[in-house]
Amino acid sequence: MRFTFSAEINQPINRVVELFRNKENLKEWQKELISYEHISGSPNGVNCVTKYLHKSITIIETLLSYNLPHEIKGYYEHLAGKKTVMTHNTVYRFTKISDNKTLFELKMEDAVFVGWLPKLMSKLMGRMFEKYHQDEVDQFKVFAER
Repeated sequence: MRFTFSAEINQPINRVVELFRNKENLKEWQKELISYEHISGSPNGVNCVTKYLHKSITIIETLLSYNLPHEIKGYYEHLAGKKTVMTHNTVYRFTKISDNKTLFELKMEDAVFVGWLPKLMSKLMGRMFEKYHQDEVDQFKVFAER
């Protein structure tokens, strides 16, 4: 499965990237986030592992590339309890549209749901899944333009 979510942000690319990469800002636009913890690797480096605790799920992020101001690639494992329920690769891309406008894209690739219940839920609630991620991108836009 592949999904792309995007928003045009009325800020220069360097400002958008600065806001995005500062983990202290995550709670401003990821409303479900409770906390995050650096697990291993050099922060913001290739193979850096970070654990994100959300209200309903835990996400383990492994950075695959960190090429700012253009893009960040990561591998994400979603856990319910200790069981993996979903994995995917994601590319966060930042594209300069003009001096004061940036295209922010979240491209989720190779999404795999693990187990019969997550697979069933993805089929029944696929549109809600897409809406959740577009809302997250939109929330980042609102935060960045404040």
